[in-house]
Amino acid sequence: MAFSVIGLQLVSALVSATFLFLMASGLSLIFGVCRVLNLAHGSFFMLGAFLAYSVTQVVATSLGTFWLALLLVPLATALLGALLEIVLIRRFYGANLLVQLMPMVALIYIISDFSRFVWGVSPGSVPVLGLFGTVSILELTFPAYYFVVLLASMVVAAGLWFVITKTRWGILVRAASQDREMSAACGVNQTRLFTTVYALATGLAGLAGVLAVPISGASLEMDMTTVVNAFVVVVVGGMGSVLGSMLAAILIGLVNAFGILILPQFEMTFVYALMALVLITRPTGLFGRE
Repeated sequence: MAFSVIGLQLVSALVSATFLFLMASGLSLIFGVCRVLNLAHGSFFMLGAFLAYSVTQVVATSLGTFWLALLLVPLATALLGALLEIVLIRRFYGANLLVQLMPMVALIYIISDFSRFVWGVSPGSVPVLGLFGTVSILELTFPAYYFVVLLASMVVAAGLWFVITKTRWGILVRAASQDREMSAACGVNQTRLFTTVYALATGLAGLAGVLAVPISGASLEMDMTTVVNAFVVVVVGGMGSVLGSMLAAILIGLVNAFGILILPQFEMTFVYALMALVLITRPTGLFGRE
């Protein structure tokens, strides 16, 4: 296998891992704290992509416009996520898993139909990829935007680590994820905590959508495709573990990228085989707790 092919696939795997990490870390936070299996998480990823597309259509496409979308769209999806948590999702905390899935499936269809009505069925693209130029490393040339995505993921990962480990809010999140009843008994306002967790998670999904749209475009199919892969990341990394989500995203990104080279028709088989192997050897995931 040529060195150039390996290098290109490696960078592609890391970029793919970025989107998976941003999605899976939000999913992991929601499940770890709120105990909700948020199937509609991919819908916020799709909304982030379409909103970024709209911003670049309203204002002339430029780097300045893209940075504006990168700032505003995650805030918009975070606010929408908080609103939905307040109006709908908090009513299902503590309910049976099947009962929880009903509003999530409804949200998927509602957001999908809304997106179809507003943006139509044709994919939208944000042509900022070439505006960043290219970068050459060891005679390999990559779009410089790939490294913007990687840098953004490292900043987010460092920010999440700091917030969860060094702030009072992070202490409350960890306490609620380990023992919700005890944290409530100690006076933690869980209603407010759950809303802020949901807002942060949906904001991360919106951020992933903005970062992804110059590469993959915005389409109605991207919500379910991404959320399925993100759930695999959460299962492999361990429910409730942000560090596990990051490492699992890199693993699955690598398996995806090089699985395509080896046996393209069995690309997803390699991913699910990895998940099965992890669950057999460690049922709680790489960093999950009993």
